[in-house]
Amino acid sequence: MLKSFTFAALCATALLAGCGAPQPKVANQNSNAASSNATTSIQHGPSTSNMGVASSHGTADSNAATAANAGAAATKPPVETPELDAKIQKAEAKAKAAGASDSDKKAAAAAYFERADFYRDQGMPALYKFALADYKCGLNYDAGAADARAKMNEIVSIYQSMNRPVPEVGCTR
Repeated sequence: MLKSFTFAALCATALLAGCGAPQPKVANQNSNAASSNATTSIQHGPSTSNMGVASSHGTADSNAATAANAGAAATKPPVETPELDAKIQKAEAKAKAAGASDSDKKAAAAAYFERADFYRDQGMPALYKFALADYKCGLNYDAGAADARAKMNEIVSIYQSMNRPVPEVGCTR
């Protein structure tokens, strides 16, 4: 009976320690130590006096930092696409030039659709908003692109099926 109680007490202490609960003070069993009120804890990283309690659940400061990082990450996809980016820049420069032809505009749309398809086909929900933005940009150059419009609508349906809001994206590039 004593063993099961001890085990339960150790488990509860470990759970509380992992969640950032205050650590119990224990008397130091070493007679050579200078203090008899030493605390036991597991150090996670560098020790500083103003760090506060370490918790895997986060704090107001870490949650704010995470939200700020998410905002920064919202403007840049988590994957690099330098070749597709260069293709879009080149095609869009031609499409925006004075006297641009319909084929120049369709080429810009095709470049946007190619990158949108890449983002969509990765199967990463974090990339879907970038695919949406690229489909919208491409549709600005070729509004009659039924395949691109269907793929964009498919992504919208995915967001709706997950009960998540559809990102409000526009052609900002």
